[in-house]
Amino acid sequence: MERKSCWSLILCLIILVITGLVGNIHINKEFVNKLTNEVEFSERKERQKDLDIKDYSLAIEHTQKEIDSVDKEVKELQDEVGKLNTAKEEKDKEVKACKDSVAVLSNDVAAVEKEKSDIEGNFGVEKTKWSEEMNGLKQKLQNQSLVCAFVNATADVLKDEPTIKDLCPQIQTTVQVTVKL
Repeated sequence: MERKSCWSLILCLIILVITGLVGNIHINKEFVNKLTNEVEFSERKERQKDLDIKDYSLAIEHTQKEIDSVDKEVKELQDEVGKLNTAKEEKDKEVKACKDSVAVLSNDVAAVEKEKSDIEGNFGVEKTKWSEEMNGLKQKLQNQSLVCAFVNATADVLKDEPTIKDLCPQIQTTVQVTVKL
């Protein structure tokens, strides 16, 4: 019986080893399944991250293109503003020149108006003097000088002395006409 007991013991040991191996295989299989699930989860996460990175890189490219476009527009607008500033500066210079010329012309007009008023004032004074002198001369002409009554003026005397006619304008010269028959 020893052989039988030995075989039984060996058989029990074999069954026990097989059961242990099956249990170990089962534990290893679960561990492998767990690791496989973790690997698949990690791979899915990695694929998702790759997709996210691709999306971000596309978004970065799109944003970079927009930035480049905006930079280009800004540069164009800055060039246009530069041109407009140059034109504005030229117009400002023209406006300043016009204002300066208006100021000069205003000064010239003021000087001419002052000169005109001075001339008009002087003209008025001169006109008054001349009017007074003319009135005085008219009055002198109207008042006949007593000397003129005694002047004997003939045409020959008036030719020799033209001042007599100026002093005595009332003197009438008689012209002697001799008629030959």
